[in-house]
Amino acid sequence: MILIVDNHSKNVPYIKNILDKLNVKYIVKDQKSLFKNFEEKNIKGVILSGGGPLLDKKIHFKKIRADISCLINYTVPILGICEGHEIIGHACGGELVKLKKKARYTNLKLNILNKTKIFKGLPDTIEVYEHHSRYVKNVPDDLIIAASSKKDKIEAVFHKKRPIFGVQFHPEKSGKAGEKIFKNFVELCK
Repeated sequence: MILIVDNHSKNVPYIKNILDKLNVKYIVKDQKSLFKNFEEKNIKGVILSGGGPLLDKKIHFKKIRADISCLINYTVPILGICEGHEIIGHACGGELVKLKKKARYTNLKLNILNKTKIFKGLPDTIEVYEHHSRYVKNVPDDLIIAASSKKDKIEAVFHKKRPIFGVQFHPEKSGKAGEKIFKNFVELCK
């Protein structure tokens, strides 16, 4: 069972659709309800979805406490998407910076720098969908950059010691490459 933490993203239905195609059981929990009932049994992996309100300067811990709780309490693989990626970066000591203008790219060329497990079987360059208004500025010591683009130096990261992965882009809207990323993540969760 994979737990999807819904950070109020419009893209959660796309994540569910891909997991349905992969015949993966999942449960979707809103960030607020998850924190109230944190004890979920049989969780083999966690997906932290993208989200809504900005997490600038003063981080809104009430909003992200379910995500942080997952990072602290689960040892299973965790995939952070967009805001989930930013929360991972922030939780590990990175700085979040607001863009002057929202970034939206439908066919952004992404260079895979490190064939971490979620990028297994993909070429060195893929096209992805990206839409965000902030980014992780620096890489904390516990994280390694796994992918970059001309637009963002830090497009994907992975944790040095734990199965935690973050992607700034939206694999759920990135076609075959995105589906392969989800398939690789699901394999890690088995």
